[in-house]
Amino acid sequence: MIDFISYAFIFLFEVFVIFIYFENALSTRKKALSYNALFAVAWAVQFGVSFIHLPILNLIAFAVTTFVIAYFCYGAKARSCIFHISMLTVFMLGTELFAVYFSTLIMKIPLDPFENGVVVHIMQAVLSKLLFFLAAYLATKARKKHGHDLESIPILLSLSVVPFSSIVFLYILVYWAFANPMDQIITMWFIIGTMLLLLTNAIVFFIYELTRRTHIQFTQLQLEKQREKISAEYYELLLKKHEDHKILIHDIKRHLQAIQEMAARAGQHEIQQYTSTLCGEFGLSTVITYSGNKYVDVIINRYVHVCETNGFSFESDVRGVSLDFMEDMDITALLDNLLENAVEAVAQAKQKQIILSFYEQNDNFVVIKTQNSCDHMPRVKNGKIISSKKDEQAHGIGLKSIRRIAAKYNGNVEWRYYEETETFEMVIVMNRTYGRAVHPTER
Repeated sequence: MIDFISYAFIFLFEVFVIFIYFENALSTRKKALSYNALFAVAWAVQFGVSFIHLPILNLIAFAVTTFVIAYFCYGAKARSCIFHISMLTVFMLGTELFAVYFSTLIMKIPLDPFENGVVVHIMQAVLSKLLFFLAAYLATKARKKHGHDLESIPILLSLSVVPFSSIVFLYILVYWAFANPMDQIITMWFIIGTMLLLLTNAIVFFIYELTRRTHIQFTQLQLEKQREKISAEYYELLLKKHEDHKILIHDIKRHLQAIQEMAARAGQHEIQQYTSTLCGEFGLSTVITYSGNKYVDVIINRYVHVCETNGFSFESDVRGVSLDFMEDMDITALLDNLLENAVEAVAQAKQKQIILSFYEQNDNFVVIKTQNSCDHMPRVKNGKIISSKKDEQAHGIGLKSIRRIAAKYNGNVEWRYYEETETFEMVIVMNRTYGRAVHPTER
């Protein structure tokens, strides 16, 4: 019975290796339920096929289940699936052959597993899985660059000490178990100890991966807040600049009116007409009011200028909807990120159109919607848009900021892509009762 449980645990560890490999090499896209179900099916199939005792059938089951996981759980293309399955298969075969033949050549242990006994066979299986895990894990780290998180050569080498030490220790136990007869109780404890050693390796690396990802999320959160603060400070300066500009224009217009009056008294009609024209020109230089909210207006004015400069079409319908329930920093971060993403998408599109609109739903909800030209559907991970830039974790901060601000006001973010019109639409719905009207201390 204990050997049955041990083999079940060994195959579970093999599925864990596949999980760690794909988590580092690919991007998840399936929901948690189907995602976990496919891994459970993979374990059941591989474990069940192992009872047939045909190595080639075990290899086929491994390749097929791994392909299914890569294709359906991680959205990898067929070519990518074949590449990763080939790599994992080579690692698995290579480590199994190394574990067995090293025992044979160095320790003079026969190849026949039935001659060696169940303890030696289980330990050799555990050795091969540890070697398989080490090879697969280091391969993913060699292929990816993590300059912004906890990854570094000293840390990876330190982590590698755990499986390396386990492998050395297991080889010593294999040699001892082969050379010395053991009764049933000692056999049981040897097997339990081996399983605990395998479990320890899994726990160490699982905790490390969890810690690394938590660190990345924390760093991204800090970057989001820093970016929002910089954005708010920028628009504060831009508002001040516009205010100073309005004062300057107002003063110049006063001076021109004075000159106009003096020219009228002196009969200088040409000067009077010229100063009158100048007053009109200065009047056109003032900031256009779109919504009445100073931050909304300054942001829209900025992107109107950006679009005019680049030859993009920009339309807005934001009148009659108040965003006063939102913090000023949230307004600037949300709208700036939305419009910045829209401008970046339109710059790569054949059509060049951006539409921004605000409207209300049931008095308590405010909807902010952007529509922009986009030639291709965005990349998706876990149902969420991810950055199309090479360094996904360093970029894509704007989208995370948008989701965080929406969540702050008990809202949600939805998006759609219309292939027939090649248009991307993002809709943010927020509950105004979760804003400053409910939390006056946040004013």
